[in-house]
Amino acid sequence: MVDIIIGGDVCPIRRNMPYFVKGDSKALFNDLLIEFTQSDLSIINLECPLIREKSPILKSGPVLGANNECINGIKNAQIKVVNLANNHILDHGANGLLNTISVCRNANIAVVGAGENLTEAGYILIRKINGVNIGVLSFAEHEFSIATNNSSGANPLSLIEYVRSIRRDRDKLDYFIVLVHGGKEYYPYPSPQL
Repeated sequence: MVDIIIGGDVCPIRRNMPYFVKGDSKALFNDLLIEFTQSDLSIINLECPLIREKSPILKSGPVLGANNECINGIKNAQIKVVNLANNHILDHGANGLLNTISVCRNANIAVVGAGENLTEAGYILIRKINGVNIGVLSFAEHEFSIATNNSSGANPLSLIEYVRSIRRDRDKLDYFIVLVHGGKEYYPYPSPQL
């Protein structure tokens, strides 16, 4: 048996930022903390890049970013994987994304759903837990954050690539988790593509 917990958007900004910086996971996650710490695999969506300095891109909607030390709250909650396929991961450009990946990896937290290019962004994270092979693949709807063959960003939502990924890796996996991040802010309905 494998216990997996998948959380939604986590964004260490405003009032909660000091708790992330201090690593006060109890104040951040309260009664959910035990779920994270007792699970075999815990995943959240990190809804903003971790940055050293602000370098916001031009876009409509909010530009989010949190300082590097915010990884402390995530690490102390024993979250093992962060999903980066979302509409804010490039809010501070490619440098913000690449810094986020580096900060997470230095904290022994795996990343999925974004990378230096489209190939890296579409990488399937595979974990063997209690003899069970689990794959995690993540996509984001097309907004300001999508990777290309030559640029950093999030793995774009593509049904064709989704099917290719399943066909390519299904023999290696016992379970395949697919995370999709999408939806327009303040709009309650899914897009036709989603």
